[in-house]
Amino acid sequence: MKIFIYILSFIFLIFNESKSIDFSELKTKNTSFWFIKDNSIPIISLSFSLRGGSSQDPDGKEGLSYLMTSTMDEGTSKFNGIQLRQFKKLNGIKLNISTQKNKIEGSFQVISSQVEQGFELLDQVLNFPKFDKSDLEKVLKQMEASLKIDQSDLSTLSNNKFNDIFFKNNNFSKRIKGTQKTLNNITKDDLIKHHKNSFNKKELHIGVSGDISEKSIKKYIEKVFGKFSIENVKPNFEKFTDLPRGQKVIELDTPQSSVVFGHPGLSRSDKDYFSLRLANYILGGGGFQSRLYKQIREKKGLVYSIYSYPISYKHDGFMMGGFQTRNNSVFDTIDRVKDEWSKMSKQGITKKELDEAKAYYKGSFTRNFTSTISIANLLNIVQFYDLGKNYFSERDKIIGNLKLDYINNMIKNKFNSDNLFFLIVGSPEKQR
Repeated sequence: MKIFIYILSFIFLIFNESKSIDFSELKTKNTSFWFIKDNSIPIISLSFSLRGGSSQDPDGKEGLSYLMTSTMDEGTSKFNGIQLRQFKKLNGIKLNISTQKNKIEGSFQVISSQVEQGFELLDQVLNFPKFDKSDLEKVLKQMEASLKIDQSDLSTLSNNKFNDIFFKNNNFSKRIKGTQKTLNNITKDDLIKHHKNSFNKKELHIGVSGDISEKSIKKYIEKVFGKFSIENVKPNFEKFTDLPRGQKVIELDTPQSSVVFGHPGLSRSDKDYFSLRLANYILGGGGFQSRLYKQIREKKGLVYSIYSYPISYKHDGFMMGGFQTRNNSVFDTIDRVKDEWSKMSKQGITKKELDEAKAYYKGSFTRNFTSTISIANLLNIVQFYDLGKNYFSERDKIIGNLKLDYINNMIKNKFNSDNLFFLIVGSPEKQR
């Protein structure tokens, strides 16, 4: 316990003494990355991201990115799947690669005494995946089972249906896992080509934190990421235009309905991003303290939980929320969400609410500094969204300087209950 407290205190010092992060921007022959040396524990952590993701999957082959990242660690030119898993276990290695709507990302950790073995494995998985037929068949069966589970889970089903309809005119409508039909269209050649295009130095961002020298980490970064291609394949991210409004019911015989709602939002680079985050914390992002929870759960008992949150990408953003309720209270609950949305727009927020939201966001930021992997991830994210090298020192100042009148003016202009869209999966009574 004493050791843990010492380590945690050491990591917090990186942030608390200067209210910033002291990182180095390092460059190799073929790439650059942000790095923080931390020898408090014998671990090296790395986080990387590549702009792209499932929204860039070819039409009719949705799920390609997910299938690719799920198969990469099933076999390489040097290891088969069993050998990879044994190698990771024996050498204290953790590796995860995943697909999001707007990116492919990965996290990697290794104990510092096994750094050579760790980066050897990372090199193999990222640069030399085999995509053998047997491995593909195995992963496809797993994905097929996962898709069936998704169809039977009310929450996942409603989120997928919302995704289909809300982004109907945008490539974000493409499902991350695809469908059984689109997965059947994917070939090994598709995976090889997509891997070459996706693992592209032009779209790469890396953050590293841990027990290693600058000289050594530069060598290993070049060994692995220096092999990425330089393809002129630029991801295409479209603005979220012509978003639907109103509501749509998808009939399903179930004792309660699942409702997902959406509203236009802001990109991560928008000057009002933090104003939106603070406003949403008060409306639906603050858990038990949020207005939606207090009015709809606490006072009326219509739902067990209710939430809203902004999702901000580099190119655009939207707001999303959801709840589940009895079929006979669906439309009553929807009306109350609209009422709270309108109240926000017309009356704004109070100084007390704003002060509490600011305190939460300032305090919550330090949770990103509790481990080397969380620090590496933060270094990666700040680069990915082009937030600037001064982000760590400026973030609290930006939040602290936001005035009540300014935020309420933003709310008045951005929050409009007429722009809400509700997707209902279930058998709500008194359909409209």
